[in-house]
Amino acid sequence: MTSLKLNIKGEYNSVMNKIKIGLVGYGYIGKIHSIGYLNIPLIFPELKDRIEMTKVIRRKNSLKEESYWLERGEDLEELVNGGIHFADICTPNFLHLPQISFLANKGVNIYCEKPLGINFQESTAISEVAEEKKIINQVALVYRFMPALAKARAYINNGGIGKIISFRTHLLHSSYLNPSRSITWRLEKEKSGGGVLIDLGIHLTDTIRFLLGEAVALTADTKTLFNKRTDSNGSKSTVDVDEWGLINLEMVSGAKGTIEVSKVSLNPLESFNIEIYGTNGFIKISDHTFNDPIVYSFSKKDNSIKSIFLKDSGTDQYVKYLETIVPSGKMSLGSMVNLHLASIMNMLKNIESSRIIFEETPTFRESAKSQKIIDCAYQSSKAGGRRVTI
Repeated sequence: MTSLKLNIKGEYNSVMNKIKIGLVGYGYIGKIHSIGYLNIPLIFPELKDRIEMTKVIRRKNSLKEESYWLERGEDLEELVNGGIHFADICTPNFLHLPQISFLANKGVNIYCEKPLGINFQESTAISEVAEEKKIINQVALVYRFMPALAKARAYINNGGIGKIISFRTHLLHSSYLNPSRSITWRLEKEKSGGGVLIDLGIHLTDTIRFLLGEAVALTADTKTLFNKRTDSNGSKSTVDVDEWGLINLEMVSGAKGTIEVSKVSLNPLESFNIEIYGTNGFIKISDHTFNDPIVYSFSKKDNSIKSIFLKDSGTDQYVKYLETIVPSGKMSLGSMVNLHLASIMNMLKNIESSRIIFEETPTFRESAKSQKIIDCAYQSSKAGGRRVTI
């Protein structure tokens, strides 16, 4: 594949062969990724003739996805033989290690849905394979591409709210609140590696690391609300993973805070929320602040409080970069699809430059670090909330 260079504005300035994309798995998240690929040429027309939705690998034969993807296949070997430039892994967690190992050993660049593996040990093994084969790799920890989070991070790093005292975060879904919903692989530990902590908690552990740095210790608690669910045969099966979880996290900086995740909590007003408290102010990021965080500053001189609008990207290069890969307000596909599309755009740009352009990219190694926190949380919960050093 001819190398494509990026100019200072992040635009493409040479002609190359198409980047051939292969999708592995076509469940819900595979369809979300497909929406991203389908709309990239419309939102970023310079890519119209430079990406190709070459092949989807799935067992079921359906005309619907084949109208989007050029071909359907059933074997990973077909991706290698078809000259795929990168594979997008959207399969259940327990399949990631064998699939990524096979493709990485064939030199295929890999984009993988979270979590990378069923535990930290497996994610580390996957990271080592990718690094040994020197492939471009990324995990879909998509909140790193939320403009409000990137702006908040830059503001915090510049001392905007002073020394961080504490934080509160939650990511709450109600997808399993109905006890009549059948059991899926996500509720089977052997296939998933865990429950809501590994599925949603990985987003928040990664986001907190992205915003505030590394963690040193934690305590955790988990709960399963519905212990039995109906399987595909109509029989009752045991749910052996968590449906709700809470982590009390201690950071290297001395800050402390909470991460709450749930699949049995209804919150139609604010399912995603991060609040950060510092000695000089407060920052809030939620469902309603995709582009700009809510920021308040505190003055010790007169005890005054004022609202701060981070109206521009300042000098932070990563914030400026997001302006080139996140759909504009007029082209928005909704916050979640926007995040996935921006994450995919980052992968494409890294492939075209044959390197990781920004260190903020959620590589396999970065994902493994975030997953280590999840493993420690499960250790703590199993031990009745014992404090665990990370």
